Amino acid sequence: MELLESCRSRTDVFLRERLGFLPARTALGMIAWFGFINIYMVRVNLSVAIVAMVKRNTSGGGEAACLSPTEEIGEVSPSPLYNSSSKLSFMDEDLNLTTPSSLPGYTNNEEGEFLWDETTQGIIHGSFIYGYALTQIIGGRMAEIYGTKLVYGISILSGGLSALLTPSMARLHYGALIALRLTQGIFQGATWPSMHACISRWIPPIERPRFVAIVYLANTLSPAITLPICGLIIANYGWAAQFYVCGILSLIWAIVWFSFIYDRPEEHPRISKKELDFLQTVLMESGTKKSTSRKVPWKEIAKSPPFWATLMYNVGNAWGISIFFNQLPTYMSNVLGFSIKANGVVSAAPFLCRYIGGIIWSTMGAWLISHKWLTVTGNRRIFGIVGLCGPALMILGVSFSGCNAQLIVILFCLALFFNGAGTTSGFVNHTDISPNFAGTLLGITNTMGSLTAFICPIVNGIIINGQQTIGAWQKVFWICVPIYILGIVFYVSLVSGDVQPWNDVDFATSSASAEKQKTSDNCDIIEKMPLNPSPQNDLSRRLQSEPCYLKEIESSIRNLRILSYGNKLRDEAKAYLSLSP
Repeated sequence: MELLESCRSRTDVFLRERLGFLPARTALGMIAWFGFINIYMVRVNLSVAIVAMVKRNTSGGGEAACLSPTEEIGEVSPSPLYNSSSKLSFMDEDLNLTTPSSLPGYTNNEEGEFLWDETTQGIIHGSFIYGYALTQIIGGRMAEIYGTKLVYGISILSGGLSALLTPSMARLHYGALIALRLTQGIFQGATWPSMHACISRWIPPIERPRFVAIVYLANTLSPAITLPICGLIIANYGWAAQFYVCGILSLIWAIVWFSFIYDRPEEHPRISKKELDFLQTVLMESGTKKSTSRKVPWKEIAKSPPFWATLMYNVGNAWGISIFFNQLPTYMSNVLGFSIKANGVVSAAPFLCRYIGGIIWSTMGAWLISHKWLTVTGNRRIFGIVGLCGPALMILGVSFSGCNAQLIVILFCLALFFNGAGTTSGFVNHTDISPNFAGTLLGITNTMGSLTAFICPIVNGIIINGQQTIGAWQKVFWICVPIYILGIVFYVSLVSGDVQPWNDVDFATSSASAEKQKTSDNCDIIEKMPLNPSPQNDLSRRLQSEPCYLKEIESSIRNLRILSYGNKLRDEAKAYLSLSP
């Protein structure tokens, strides 16, 4: 233990000398960024791996719907872009849309070893969400009380261990894989809420949207990195290898996190005095308290319209994001006919656009607020519309694009680019209305979002169920549009960017004390009223004095009880003394 403390002390001195110019909150953001990369790396790697794990469904003829120009595709005709030797003009030869066995880069690793139908695959994808939904609220609350360092660190460490065990569990039985994914979800459900608790203590309000865009949306950058790399690993070394790589990277990250992260600026040994003073001042002004309340104002939260606005935004967003995260690679492979390597590259492009969009929209939002062009509430409302209505329109376009893969990929990219505007609206709104309970609030909204994301793969699996056609997937995309619209209608109507009264940890106590003081003051005023008032004043006096009379009656009853008990004790004492020798 002494050796460990000595190493840490020397490391602190070295970092202070070499990296003293780097703000502590920037270092926090950098390590947390890699954390979010790891979270989604061990979560979405299954999305591309399952294409190689499962044997291709041959009930529809064994080919992707868009590979044959003569195949009937409901009411949607294939694009003339495709024929037996065509290539997409904007991609390399790996994307040649011919039969799967003739695709460049195709290996036997692409033919899976498991006979899982679409419903089973949907349950496997959804099993993570089952556990993920259970610990959102608990994780946010634990981070508020015990700190983000512990909660966030353990969550990602567990994801790394789960990735290492995935190949063994899958080969044992798909039920074992479901159980493992469920356990992984239970541990990783705390990640987002715990980080919200952290930014309320570390990041000034004006910087929070950009922090969310850069750090949190690493979850969308993660697929852009993970999917292509996993595709290459699978194509060359098999699907199991990519799980081992992802797991080891998560374990390395956990060591760094536990070594250099602190829960509050006051605890950080390397933070400069200038940064510490700045953070303490600006965070206190924004409503963040140093003390943590052990009691959550559940009733006030449940009655808060701004909270419901944020909840509905996240529920609407969760349905669409679930399709992008979990089922986009399947659509690219089974309908558009991309190979494993090509699938990884093409599926990653929309996520990269979401990350870029998040940075652009959050920077724009911060600029509009700082230059007084928009209030915080107006900012949240406008960018909320962009974040949900933009994807709704693009998804609608995808549903009518048939086999035009070039257009479909562009529309997917634009959909997630617009969705990045959520970084300066629904994703950060929790810290606006209640910085002290931001982790708990995000836990609640993410729980409901997770339930939505749990239902989504199952519904889509039932709709598709062996029919990998344009018509089946068109129905999947159509469902997204009304859900997006419903979410934004609620959000725009009820959103607020102001701190709510119940954010104060002493809100309930102070309210009760104020009411008690008000009653006491009224009684003093009534006692000073004239003894011979007019009939009008007499009625007013009677109405106002009712609480005072009740107070006097309660006091009298209490005094009578005390007197009665005292008389009883006196009688017992006399009886005892009379019996004494």
